[in-house]
Amino acid sequence: MASEAVADTDQLEEGEPFRVELAGTPICVVLLSPTEACAVQDTCTHQGQSLAEGHVTEDDEIVCPAHASTFDLHTGEARGIPAVDPVATFPCEIHDGAVWVDAG
Repeated sequence: MASEAVADTDQLEEGEPFRVELAGTPICVVLLSPTEACAVQDTCTHQGQSLAEGHVTEDDEIVCPAHASTFDLHTGEARGIPAVDPVATFPCEIHDGAVWVDAG
C-alpha cells in the first residue's frame, strides 16, 4: 500500500493526537513539529483504549487515557506499565503541506 495523505499540516496542532483509519487499521497520528510527525496503532496494548484520546509528553511519548500506559511515538516501545507490549508504528512523513502515512 502506498502512503496516503491523512491531514493538512495547517489544520493540526503540534502535540495533539488524532485518529485516522487506513485500510481498516485505526492509527494515531501526532504532529511533533512543522517537519515531523509520527504514526502508531491507535489501540493500547493493555486494554484496547484509543491512544488518540490520550496526550503527548515532552519526551514524544503518548499516554493512554485509561490507565496511563506510555508508548514511544518513534519506536512504539511500551515505556510505562501496565502495558508491556509495544504498539505498531507506521512510516509517516510530511510533504506538500500534508501528513502522509503508509499503513501497508
